[in-house]
Amino acid sequence: MSREYPSYAIAGVGAVLFDGSRILLIKRGYPPGEGVWSVPGGAIEAGEDLCRAAVRELEEETGLRAKPLGIVWVFQVIVRDSAGRPRYHYVVVDVAFDVSTIEGSLRPGGDAVDAGWFELSNPPQPLSRGTRALIEYLSRSGLKTLLPLPCEV
Repeated sequence: MSREYPSYAIAGVGAVLFDGSRILLIKRGYPPGEGVWSVPGGAIEAGEDLCRAAVRELEEETGLRAKPLGIVWVFQVIVRDSAGRPRYHYVVVDVAFDVSTIEGSLRPGGDAVDAGWFELSNPPQPLSRGTRALIEYLSRSGLKTLLPLPCEV
């Protein structure tokens, strides 16, 4: 199935590392978010569970590993072409990670061309809509997982 002009929405994950005032973000290198800052993440591979997908995407795009805690945010991305057809359509489940368990060295990889920690009050621009909404939520409520995500990685 093509990611561009898909027949169905594509399931994806985001990896949320949040330490109370800062969040880890990556700058995307390819469409549909080329040049835009967002949480690390991507499509879930066939047969891959949410937890493993989030761990994989975190490591691929940032060089970091950490222990997943649970689902913190769910959103969708629909990018339409000039005729109004859905060129890209993703449903993304953001998984929060325990920042006290981080291992590795921060470096961009995979789809990421840059990565860094940013204050919630001063995120880099341009920022993806989903990440903007997540940052607003975290700024108001702090990190509260919506659903525990038991997994072994």
